[in-house]
Amino acid sequence: MKKALAAIGALIILIYIIGTSFVTVHESEVVIITLFNRPTRIVDQAGLTLKWPDPIQTAIRLDHRLQSLDSNLGEYLTRDKKNLVASSFIIWRIADPERFIQSVRNSAGAQRRLSDLVSSEIGVAIGEYQLSDFLNTGKEGSKIGEICDNVLKKTAPQSMNDFGVELVDVQLRRLGFPSQNLRSVYDRMSAERERIAKKYRAEGEEEASNIRSQTDKEVRELLAHAYRESQITRGRGEAEAIKIYAEAFSKDPGFYKMMRTLEAYNKLMDEKTTLILSAESPLFKYLENPPEGN
Repeated sequence: MKKALAAIGALIILIYIIGTSFVTVHESEVVIITLFNRPTRIVDQAGLTLKWPDPIQTAIRLDHRLQSLDSNLGEYLTRDKKNLVASSFIIWRIADPERFIQSVRNSAGAQRRLSDLVSSEIGVAIGEYQLSDFLNTGKEGSKIGEICDNVLKKTAPQSMNDFGVELVDVQLRRLGFPSQNLRSVYDRMSAERERIAKKYRAEGEEEASNIRSQTDKEVRELLAHAYRESQITRGRGEAEAIKIYAEAFSKDPGFYKMMRTLEAYNKLMDEKTTLILSAESPLFKYLENPPEGN
């Protein structure tokens, strides 16, 4: 009986030794092998690795994929002494497993330290800007992106050196105002929008005035050009008519004189016309002695 119990005990110990001596490393993790809680080896290649059985050596598994962290809301003060409520989200991953284990031990500890570090730096960064910098929608835009970049640049080296953590990105997830400041903020935003609207209206009216002035100028130029062309055309027509009259007169002065007189009759007289002419008037000549054939 004793031998059977001893054999069972030995089998259990053997199974324990074998089970704790083989460590499976997955693609998404890194394993730290420790000797009496002191890191001795880091395994970052997926597969099967060997170690001394527990508790001589133990395996600590760490997820080395990108991880996200949402920080709690915090109240910060701008340079012009206005309160802002903001929260952030952080993208991070383990870059130095040994330093990570020695400083923060696990992901929960890392998240607490990172949240404190980033929140503190956000407060410093917000304190360098005025409230209007967060509300600006003009060409320069809001300063939120600039603030996030500055926070990342300042906190990334410290997180790597102190915690063995690589900060990939830091962004403001929410930006608001304390309830007691909402009315003043809304009034400021309304005044800013009204100022921009007035500016756009003034620019529009100025542009419309310029367009009207330019149009009036072009109309005057077109009318002047048309009048000049019409005068030139009329002058050419009258010159051509005078030329034709002169040629006709030179060929038969009597006939030309008669035709001009008849044209004058046609323009002067109709069924209601009454003429009082002197007997010596040239107009009376053809009324008294009509040309033959008429």
